[in-house]
Amino acid sequence: MTIKRRKVLIIEDNTDIQQLYRYAFESRGYDVKSSNDGLAGVNDAVDFLPDVILLDIMMPEMNGYNVLDALKNNTSLEIPVVVVSNLTQELEKQKALQRGADMYLIKSDYEGLDLVDKIDTFLDKIEKVPEMTSEN
Repeated sequence: MTIKRRKVLIIEDNTDIQQLYRYAFESRGYDVKSSNDGLAGVNDAVDFLPDVILLDIMMPEMNGYNVLDALKNNTSLEIPVVVVSNLTQELEKQKALQRGADMYLIKSDYEGLDLVDKIDTFLDKIEKVPEMTSEN
């Protein structure tokens, strides 16, 4: 039996943070794709079909809120989105959640592997567990 590797798309314009996340997720066996801005991120979501998207809010070309809108409007995509941002105001968090984010995390609260652990737990909870049936 082959175990499917999880895939994560990191939409983040800060290359240092992008590399930190990439290293952390790859070290835990994830396939990783990174996008430097929101517009590229939406296109990569369609092409890469990740299990989860990590999304920054403040980016060039298309900010994270616009990315959430674009992903929500594409009804063929059902990819969970975790916003990872420096914006700490409750209003920003609510705005992201209302636009379709599944979780909102503050960047400074999570270092690389801590973030992977949080995402692993999140994905474990949302993945469908096959129902046990008994056939007699």
